[in-house]
Amino acid sequence: MSGFPLQPLPIGPLRVEWPVFLAPMAGFTDGAFRSLCLEQGCGAVVTEMVSAQGLMRHHARTGHYLDTWGGEHPIGAQIYGSDPGVMAAAAARIAEAKTFDFLDINAGCPMPKIRNRGDGAGLMREPAKMAEIVRQVKAAAGGALPVTVKTRIGWCADTVNVMETTAGVEEAGAEAIFLHGRVASVRHSGPSDWNLIAEVKRARKIPVIGNGGVRVAADVFRMVRETGVDGVMVGRVALGNPWLFRDIRDLAAGRAPRRPPAEEVRAAIHEHLRREMDLMARRGKKELKLGAELTACLVLRPHLVRYLRGFRGFGALARTLEERVDAATLLRRVDEVLATGRRGGPAGEEPEAGSPE
Repeated sequence: MSGFPLQPLPIGPLRVEWPVFLAPMAGFTDGAFRSLCLEQGCGAVVTEMVSAQGLMRHHARTGHYLDTWGGEHPIGAQIYGSDPGVMAAAAARIAEAKTFDFLDINAGCPMPKIRNRGDGAGLMREPAKMAEIVRQVKAAAGGALPVTVKTRIGWCADTVNVMETTAGVEEAGAEAIFLHGRVASVRHSGPSDWNLIAEVKRARKIPVIGNGGVRVAADVFRMVRETGVDGVMVGRVALGNPWLFRDIRDLAAGRAPRRPPAEEVRAAIHEHLRREMDLMARRGKKELKLGAELTACLVLRPHLVRYLRGFRGFGALARTLEERVDAATLLRRVDEVLATGRRGGPAGEEPEAGSPE
């Protein structure tokens, strides 16, 4: 069954032509991966979360979370923190750089080390502060960037206060809400509450973009139908699979999704590593004790687990991923895995799209 086209989405002065977003994921969504997703049809991307405190203290590593690769657009910069003044100062600095198309406030990160100090999802426990951060960030951005908020439905099952928090950020001037349908305490386990996402969408006047529970391309359109959201943000299912965004566009056009052949996977991995090395080459020698090439290979490792999991030879590669090897060695091992073929088909052959793995 084909999907249907999503409508262009205005977020303040920004117009997102295809409102299918790549979610920010720490350790994964740097410029190398984001740019690959944009090329496969993703409608907009967001940086990994950036510490406002780290940015204002001029931490070199923090600043590199804002590095982009090529002409990434539309792209949002996501900041986190719990001090309204520091968040505002960071917003002003990002706005001055004129690199990004919108500014997103992280009010949903479920990692204990983040939420337990009041940042990320911890802001949901203080709705008034959450709204004040939006108010000050919006003022600091000075209209140069629309301000959005990424949040969850609540802190835990006993504290589901999303109607209160989203009303507060809307009143404070947020121009869109990215809403994950799980509480922070469960992180990414269990079902995403699309019914509550739908309730929030009905209550808010600003755009609501749904997040959580997308497992296949068709789920994007199912979420839109069932919740009425203005767009969809896709997270973990896209890791190792930037072609998901092509599949979503194909479904919208009435075409069947197609599994990328091994040669296309190979080309993506090789290009991904090339872009990682380009990003690492921008860093100072003091920041990269192992050098740009070796660091890029290490950064690629968690992606390789996802790119190659369905191939017969992956187990042999997995046992070597802790080794520090150069790019030529790593890519040679990748090619050896790809030559084994996917599970479910003869070695060296590709099963039909949709075949079980």
